[in-house]
Amino acid sequence: MNFTPIKLAPHLKDQLPAWLHMGVPPRTYNKSRDTCLQNNHKIKSIKDLRSISNRLTNNTDHHKRSNCTCEHCKQDRYAGCINPNKCATIASKIIANLRPKFNPTITPPKDDLTLTHRRKEKNERAHRSRTGDITFDPTITENTTLGDCFRIF
Repeated sequence: MNFTPIKLAPHLKDQLPAWLHMGVPPRTYNKSRDTCLQNNHKIKSIKDLRSISNRLTNNTDHHKRSNCTCEHCKQDRYAGCINPNKCATIASKIIANLRPKFNPTITPPKDDLTLTHRRKEKNERAHRSRTGDITFDPTITENTTLGDCFRIF
């Protein structure tokens, strides 16, 4: 059994596990450095990593120092984190190290294989009425679930 998506939709990239991710190069993870993210921040998925790393760019109250007083950092300190800014930086680095295929911050190039909106509607009508031709949809982007990305060879 292999996990073999050609192209993943962004919401599926967010669902992938944060730890032991198949899309990171060697030496991305560091046990002593990542322990706080795993234990105090309860990071499980790429989406969790993104929510912590977003405070570095999307939060105007956050200050890039160990004693930041923004609301997110206060909550993290309450949960046991000593340096929330460092953890956010580590989360950001892990995301940056993901290969483009698995990185939710990178938009893949357009493949022009997806059917037009009109053709999809025509297929839907033909499928519902069980009459007419259905045009093959050659899209390579996996949009449904992560389970559909596994193949048995």
